[in-house]
Amino acid sequence: MDVAFKEAVETYEKSPKIEYDHELLDRLERLILAHRPQSVPEIIDMLVVIIPNVEAGGRGDGADVEALENIMTYLRSLA
Repeated sequence: MDVAFKEAVETYEKSPKIEYDHELLDRLERLILAHRPQSVPEIIDMLVVIIPNVEAGGRGDGADVEALENIMTYLRSLA
C-alpha cells in the first residue's frame, strides 16, 4: 500500500476537525481518489470517500468518477 495513500486515509477517517478544514479535506480526497487500488481493502478505503461525494451530486473535478474507473480497472484485472 502506498504510504501517502495510507496516511491520507487514516487522517481522513480519524481527524474530527477535518470537516471544518475544507482545503485539507479536498487535498486528502484528491489524493485518495487519484490512487490506483492494489487490493480490496484499498477499494473499501476509496469507497469511504467516493460514496458521500456521489450522494452529494459528485465532485466538480470528476475525481470520484476517475476513482471508480480505477477501481473497475483493478477488479477487471482479477477476473
